[in-house]
Amino acid sequence: MLAATKYRLLVITPCRDEAKFLPDLIQAVCQQTQRPHTWILVDDGSQDQTFAIMTQAAAQYPWIRAVRRENRGPRQLGPGVVQAFLYGLEAAGKMDYDVIAKLDGDVTFGPDCFAAILRHFDDPQVGIASGTHWLRINGRLVSERYAPFHVPGLAKFYRRQCFADIGGLKPIYGWDILDETDARRHGWLTRSDPNIVLITPRQQGATLGVVRGRLIWARGAYVVGSHPLFALARGIFRMFERPWLIGGLAFLYGFFACYFDPRLQQIADQDLIHYLRREQLYRLRHGNRLPPPRFHHAQG
Repeated sequence: MLAATKYRLLVITPCRDEAKFLPDLIQAVCQQTQRPHTWILVDDGSQDQTFAIMTQAAAQYPWIRAVRRENRGPRQLGPGVVQAFLYGLEAAGKMDYDVIAKLDGDVTFGPDCFAAILRHFDDPQVGIASGTHWLRINGRLVSERYAPFHVPGLAKFYRRQCFADIGGLKPIYGWDILDETDARRHGWLTRSDPNIVLITPRQQGATLGVVRGRLIWARGAYVVGSHPLFALARGIFRMFERPWLIGGLAFLYGFFACYFDPRLQQIADQDLIHYLRREQLYRLRHGNRLPPPRFHHAQG
């Protein structure tokens, strides 16, 4: 068993129609060797028993709070999820914390998960940390592939100063690319620990179906200003995972179609786009490794 850490942890979980998975998440969090100081569960207009499950947990544990946001219409990945997170953050008020986490409602993990993630913040350079995500398929676990410095949106833990430096989470498509890129731009390390296992029953972005999820990924990549060559490589890479071929093709179609959609606008921060593209081109040339910090200073 890992020793408890010194960090005050605030966890916010946006949920929409997660009654099937939420009880397992609540059990996993309540069994942690390092529990959150406060856990805010946000019901984002659910039509099932999600809010009832939340309120029952809140009645049992004083460190759990359940809040309800009125229905905002059809389910919306990306911006809608972040808006629900921000609603929970507003409900937290002026609560003091050292680390804040955005945690999805359909994840589960072992009892030492939070303690192990929090230990990464003993390194003062770490700004964002988490474990690695595994997909449960027919009773077996399959790794979701991504670089060790990419922290997917299912479970992201932020040092308070890093969270402040990046201006919090932005309610846009691609928010979970933007936040960690901006964190690195501010000199922070971002880290996914392969020894910390987080299990999800659905592929990332697959709540609305895998193909539609890949189209949303593509929209996010465009909105944050990804380089077209990097998007091309990413789409080809994603052809070699479930659903074979189709997911990668959907990503490529979705990304390049964005250039012809006048409703979509890239982020206004051109310096951040420039930073992201330099980083992506370096990754293409160096086996998906991040450039050393001096690279960006030299290019700036």
